[in-house]
Amino acid sequence: MQFEKLLEQPVASPNLLLQGTICGPAEYAKLLRNVMSLANADAKGTRHVLFGVRRDADQLHFSKLSDHDLQILETYPELIARYIEPHLRVESHIGTAHGHLVAALSLNVCDDPPYITKMDAGQNLRRGDCWVREGGVCRPAQRADLDRMYKVNSIRRAGKGSGIVQIGFGDSPVQRSLTIALPDTSNPPSAQAAARMKKEIEARRAARNVNLEDTGLARLVHARLYGNDQPFEAHGLDTLVQGYNAVLEDYREHDDYYFFEARAIKLGFSMVNTGQAPLENVRIMLSLPWAGYFRVADRLYGSPARPVTRKESELLGYPPVQRYQSVIQVKNSLSMLEPDVVTPVFEQSLRIAVGPELAGKKVALRYAIQADGLSIPEEGTLKILFEAAAS
Repeated sequence: MQFEKLLEQPVASPNLLLQGTICGPAEYAKLLRNVMSLANADAKGTRHVLFGVRRDADQLHFSKLSDHDLQILETYPELIARYIEPHLRVESHIGTAHGHLVAALSLNVCDDPPYITKMDAGQNLRRGDCWVREGGVCRPAQRADLDRMYKVNSIRRAGKGSGIVQIGFGDSPVQRSLTIALPDTSNPPSAQAAARMKKEIEARRAARNVNLEDTGLARLVHARLYGNDQPFEAHGLDTLVQGYNAVLEDYREHDDYYFFEARAIKLGFSMVNTGQAPLENVRIMLSLPWAGYFRVADRLYGSPARPVTRKESELLGYPPVQRYQSVIQVKNSLSMLEPDVVTPVFEQSLRIAVGPELAGKKVALRYAIQADGLSIPEEGTLKILFEAAAS
């Protein structure tokens, strides 16, 4: 253990507590309170109680530890196991710092808070007491502290046995299933335009069949179908038919906005590192099915009046989407994933266009996570159940 490195931590560090002397039987309550407060601190990684040194402002003062002191130190892990629950993994260490003999207790894993006393340890430490270290001070735990600990614990327990990194829907990394009502996508702009064109064609054809001058009638039909939104143009019947046949292409931008933004399902995902140490160089890949009734937008789509370019979509944080024969892959990377911090997987929600064929069916989304510090990739499945749109 690098004791001198430990002493470089600031006075208010929640991971380190300096104790000038070894605590004998008369001070066991003080020792237990200090250990418990470190275990319950809002901190990451291993925590240490360092004996034989104290800090006065920026000055370190070392105490002389005797052989008897070191013998007492060896009894601490058993003492802590007897008085504190749930179980803490505690190890004792002996070494030197700046030429002085020092000792330490290391709390290697503190992932099951809150830690409390399971029986009385003196008048100042009763059964059920809970202490926490914050800002260099040990104090009784408050409601906000307990809420924080239970939240961390619920995330860990929900993900137990599922790997270090958990991914879920929305803001909850433990939500691995979702039920969604299908949006009504039965009337896209191209279908509306085709219906209007069809009525206009039928009106022109009817007028021609009875040898009427169709310009006046055409104006009336046009006004009824389009109002003042679109000026009348005296197109011939052949031109109208050509326009009808080209409606899908002419209204592609309108339809893209309709399916991938206005009527899209917007899926967000979050992740959390339930381990003790930060993960570096994190790479996430989400695999989704590809079918005519389940499509993933490859960028953000604006309205025809305010289109969004691919470059703008990229700058706005929409993730890169790659399409293969039957699967879509969406990837992202993070330089660091700190423990217990709920983090969005993608900056922008994925835009999903779905059809009525999915009513009553489930769709599986698979994820894989690689990172420095993970021996093997984390893999899992998220599921969506689609319900029929309300009539």
